[in-house]
Amino acid sequence: MPYRLLLATAASFFSAGSFWMFLPLLSLSLRAEGASDALVGLMSGLPWVGLLAVSVFIPHIIHRIGLQRMVLAGLTLAIAAYIGFASTRAIPLWAGLSLLLGISLGLRWAGMDTWINGSVPEHLRGRLIGAYELILSGSMAAGPGALALLGSHGPEAFLLAAAVVLAAMALLLAAGREARGIAEPPGATRAWHVLRTEIASFLGIGMVGMTEACNLSLLPVMGLGMGTGPHRAALLVVVCQTGVAAGAFCAGMLADKLNRRMLKLVAGLAMALLPLAVPPSMGGNAVWPALALWGAAQGALFTVGMVKIGTRFTGTALARAMSMAMVIYTLGGIAGPPLFGLVMAGIGPSGLVYGLAALAALCTVLIAARRAE
Repeated sequence: MPYRLLLATAASFFSAGSFWMFLPLLSLSLRAEGASDALVGLMSGLPWVGLLAVSVFIPHIIHRIGLQRMVLAGLTLAIAAYIGFASTRAIPLWAGLSLLLGISLGLRWAGMDTWINGSVPEHLRGRLIGAYELILSGSMAAGPGALALLGSHGPEAFLLAAAVVLAAMALLLAAGREARGIAEPPGATRAWHVLRTEIASFLGIGMVGMTEACNLSLLPVMGLGMGTGPHRAALLVVVCQTGVAAGAFCAGMLADKLNRRMLKLVAGLAMALLPLAVPPSMGGNAVWPALALWGAAQGALFTVGMVKIGTRFTGTALARAMSMAMVIYTLGGIAGPPLFGLVMAGIGPSGLVYGLAALAALCTVLIAARRAE
């Protein structure tokens, strides 16, 4: 990986890690202040509201100030928000800071995805995007892990998150400006055109967003409902998400050598079939390879979709496509847990994986229905 891309990827790791550190930190801090479960849930959703609110403006911001400056602005907002959390215990102010942090996340997430996708050499695109997604997947474990090791209470934890963002900012400055600027105006490419051109990739990304959110929130609940202990239920998530990271990297390597549309179809088919093996094997060791392979299929579908989008679009169209991918993934993540929580309530704990398998099958049929791109 070229050193500038390596520095930018490291900056993304620290930037994303700080946010995954923040989510459990916010919940723990709110409970320490006596907040109800309903308030904790509401506050935890506010960053995503901020992200969705800023997403429509991202191509305009990039055109006006450039990618690096937009990401640096997002990092600055994150540092200010974390310092704000450390400086006050007023929950109403925390609501505004949570929205601000969501805006910051949107600027950083879409900006870095645009930067990386717009900078990689085409002959290495799959491998480098796969490595990038692998590293970002690692940040989902590293953030909460750092919180567990270094402390999860008080202002110091928020200041630690600010320090992590500061490290990301230093790495980004060392990486320099993005390889290619965006000269054309934001109105040159319409969102509908971008969506229609790569609808199969966006469909897969939304499916993965929904599935990953259910992995993190409902997979342990399913395990407990099927009689596993708390430790084993937590390991279900660890094994599945490890598979996601490994699948992202492996699929990226394959995407440079094999037909990408076929890779998407294979990954979608695997997402439809592998969950069916989870309930019968829940009590034995066969559940671990089933979960790991299911996670690998999720990582593969997402990564191949991102590779195809990066190949298809440049400039403003790429910025709009990365912003749309972020929004579609997020909307899938917001909709998934409540939807499949209802399915589990209606037909039992195993309804989670059976429902996700059915949705993946539908998604794969729709991807297959698209003509070869």
